[in-house]
Amino acid sequence: MTSFWQMLAGNLAVVALFVLGWGHARYWLRAVRGPIRSALFGLTMGVGAVSSMLMAAEVRPGLFLDLRFSLVAVSAFLGGPVAAAVATALSAGWRLGLGGSGVVPGLLLMVATAGAGLGLRVLTARWNTDLTQVVALALCVTLLVLLLTVAVPVDAMLSALAIYIYPTAALNFAATILAGLVVLHARRRAAERDLLVAALDQSPNFFYVKDHHSRFVAVNQRVVDFNSYSSAKAMIGKTDFELTTPERAQELYETEQAILRSGKGQYGIEEHIPDKAGTMRWFSTSKVPLYSPSCELIGLAGVTYDVTEDKQLRQELIDSRNMLSFALAEMSDGLAMFDSEGRLEFCNEQYRECFPYTGKLRQPGAHMREILEEVIKSGEQVIEPTTAPAEWIERILANLNRESEEIISLFDGRWLQVRTRPTSESKTLVVVTDVTRLKQAELALHSATDKLNELVNTDALTGLLNRRAFDSAMDTEIGRSGRAGSPMSLLLIDVDRFKAYNDQYGHVSGDECLKLVASHLQRSLKRSADLAVRYGGEEFAAILPETDEDGAYLVAEAFRKSLADARIPHEGSERGILTASVGVATYMPDNFHRSASELIQAADEALYSAKAAGRDRVFGTRVKAKQARYAHE
Repeated sequence: MTSFWQMLAGNLAVVALFVLGWGHARYWLRAVRGPIRSALFGLTMGVGAVSSMLMAAEVRPGLFLDLRFSLVAVSAFLGGPVAAAVATALSAGWRLGLGGSGVVPGLLLMVATAGAGLGLRVLTARWNTDLTQVVALALCVTLLVLLLTVAVPVDAMLSALAIYIYPTAALNFAATILAGLVVLHARRRAAERDLLVAALDQSPNFFYVKDHHSRFVAVNQRVVDFNSYSSAKAMIGKTDFELTTPERAQELYETEQAILRSGKGQYGIEEHIPDKAGTMRWFSTSKVPLYSPSCELIGLAGVTYDVTEDKQLRQELIDSRNMLSFALAEMSDGLAMFDSEGRLEFCNEQYRECFPYTGKLRQPGAHMREILEEVIKSGEQVIEPTTAPAEWIERILANLNRESEEIISLFDGRWLQVRTRPTSESKTLVVVTDVTRLKQAELALHSATDKLNELVNTDALTGLLNRRAFDSAMDTEIGRSGRAGSPMSLLLIDVDRFKAYNDQYGHVSGDECLKLVASHLQRSLKRSADLAVRYGGEEFAAILPETDEDGAYLVAEAFRKSLADARIPHEGSERGILTASVGVATYMPDNFHRSASELIQAADEALYSAKAAGRDRVFGTRVKAKQARYAHE
């Protein structure tokens, strides 16, 4: 019995030896392709099974008990069909060579365990292999080993069942779990290491590890390519003295030795050196000491980044910022940026200088509402009297959310153009331009234009409107009164015997006479809407909007009487004094079909009638479908 347990213990040691050996060999076989690696795994497990059979315990002649089934099952479950086939073929061939009464059950059991491993592999293909699946595999192997009791002769079966089968099944269970966990652990370690190696090799940065003497222990592919070596293996054991200039190599060596002595890393060491093509580039390096699990200093690791583009972008950013700062300082306009809530984020000094009373308040963080309230309080801006302060503030705040442009007037006579432009980030750019000169030029231009219009529309001698202005005013008032359905009257005036006055007293006196007539006419008009016109030569006119025939007569008579009462001598006149005749024409409210020419013609006919009746009188007509006439002396 003691010999039996010793044999099984030796079997368990064999299993452990082979699976641990595979665990170490797995890393060195990482470059081998999948099917070949599976075949090697099956071969290893098969040799392990053969070794287990070599140390098997023979409990009856031809009946051997060992742990070969655990290795066959693990090879199938973790290695796949190729590994299962190699391991099963190798172990089955050896068992067949041994012969004995248990050869057939043994062969069948090996095939069954391989099949169980493959079946469990298929069933659990969607999940990551873990301890639960390994235990399930071990249970399958244990059950299959127990089935051996029904596959051997009856007399041998009874004694084996009582003494050997259960311990053997238990050790197969333990061996399967041990083998499965070791192989799984080796696989995971290899996968993690492969992932790490691939990440380092394919990284665009430079990764390397050095020993105490600053010799390379490990490098990634970027370091290999940069230094023009054929492989990473060729760089192992090299130092920087074999890679760069002596001066730079010495500097690197001293830096690394200082790190190893102090145990403190150095970060962000920048260098401006040429690459293998001779192009100058910027690199940033960080180096840290490495410690073993027992906290023993074993070397250092370094990583180097090519930061040339970052340097260039940083320099471009600095240049752009400097250029922007220069532009903001030198530009004549005020510039400010407000956030989505109406708070000032930044502004240049010109922006503050535009506002003498609230400039100090216009600092980052100030809200536009607070600024506007101070504008009202200080009287900095000229605001329309009709605008309520609260409404004015809300209107300005609303302009921050849309594109707008307006001209504002300050208390000191300056004019500012304020333009707002919303941005895509829900902010608002405000540009303030001093347009005082432009505004003054605009006002001067308007004033000159008004004066020019006044000169163009004014009679130079009398100061009354001229014929051109008369024609325009007539068209306007005819249209307006027609739309409003209001009365309108026109006076046409002629100075009696003016040619005789001009011939007798001279042209200078004649001009003075016309000025006098104009002044009497202007004084006779009582409303600002009434227009006095020099119609031509010694003829005058008066446009009387919203004036009916009675009102027009009163105006005409007041003028006539005022001129007659002046008693200006006129020896060429029937009465011996200067007089005037007046023709009056009126559109009453019921006449909606009006024209300037019709009204002028009617007034001219009335004037002719007044002159024909003896002059120095007023004669009027109402322009209707049928004209009714009236006369006054």
